[in-house]
Amino acid sequence: MKIAVISDLFYPHVGGGEYYLMNIEKQLVEQGHDVIHLTSRLAGSKANETVDGINVIRSWIPFSNNVMKGRFFFPFTNLTKIKELRDADIIQSVTYPAAVTGWLFGKLLKKPNILFCHEFFRDYWKFMRSNILAKKIYPVVENFIADSPYDWAITPSEYSKRSLIDAGFDKRKISVAYHGIDEKFRPNIEVGSLRKKYNLVGKKTFGFIGRMDDFGQKGIKYLIEAAKLVVNEVPNARLLLAGTGYNNVKPLIKKLGIEKFVINFGKIPDNMVPKFYSLLDVFSGASIAEGFGLVYAEASRCGRPVVATNTSSIPEIVINKKTGLLVPSRNSESLANAIIKLLNNKKLAKKFGKNGPKYTKKFTWENSLKKHIEVYEKFVE
Repeated sequence: MKIAVISDLFYPHVGGGEYYLMNIEKQLVEQGHDVIHLTSRLAGSKANETVDGINVIRSWIPFSNNVMKGRFFFPFTNLTKIKELRDADIIQSVTYPAAVTGWLFGKLLKKPNILFCHEFFRDYWKFMRSNILAKKIYPVVENFIADSPYDWAITPSEYSKRSLIDAGFDKRKISVAYHGIDEKFRPNIEVGSLRKKYNLVGKKTFGFIGRMDDFGQKGIKYLIEAAKLVVNEVPNARLLLAGTGYNNVKPLIKKLGIEKFVINFGKIPDNMVPKFYSLLDVFSGASIAEGFGLVYAEASRCGRPVVATNTSSIPEIVINKKTGLLVPSRNSESLANAIIKLLNNKKLAKKFGKNGPKYTKKFTWENSLKKHIEVYEKFVE
């Protein structure tokens, strides 16, 4: 088969959505399928190149040096590349921006149209930090995409499936394909030298990795507020943060007077991520909503007990009182109490950590790819 994928962001930009796409597309190539990927041309990227066997074609966008601004022009500039996809057997568009016009490619080229809906946030938008206009527009866009003439949809969780149905998509035409977890994420990774390097010997650690510069989806504000309560109760506890956007949370950390209790690792290389998880006694997140929640799955696979919010897809990833503790979202005090409980109860934390790798075994890229191919084969002989 020749599969064309359309997404507003892709390599070299790497986030959760792009991580999924790279893994699925690389496997498709390895199995002998042709993959062409149409995406935005961000500053510093080439117009055309081959990445791990994937033929990447990039469409010009304004504000190419500003991901958040430029990506929203992609649904319209991408149409200039429609001829590049004329030989595809399947066209798969990915939410959000690409899915606005992605269905047009299928209709104009008379090709089967697949929608990959990572998530629709629906009512959760009211809790994001987006401006009032965005809070109003996004649900409308979700309804428009759900009402567009896609032949089928794939989601990474039952939550995303429900949110897509809520927006109006036909529930009979949706398949769930959970994301996978790379083999590099495993229990018992040795990090003794790192504990010494960061002066963590004898300290209790909790933390998070991900975006700290988003529109509020990750709920970082609540984690920082919880950290204040945690260190008041457990003075030898340290909050470890990794990822992008630390400068956005730095003022709040300073305001709360907990600078000496926070260690910022910044953006770390891929091979360092499993070690970061292993440095933590408790992985903790305060997400408002997640389509899958990959960091929670990765941390659990690394044998870390998890404290997370009982919202959206997270209960599908973290099993309350088995692999971690789930608490109400947007509640710093509940988050802090759960973190304190696990920091002070090694037996319980160890039990959750031991259960995590067993439960997350089902999250494999092989299983995810199988689900994708099952959908493609519905439309291609």
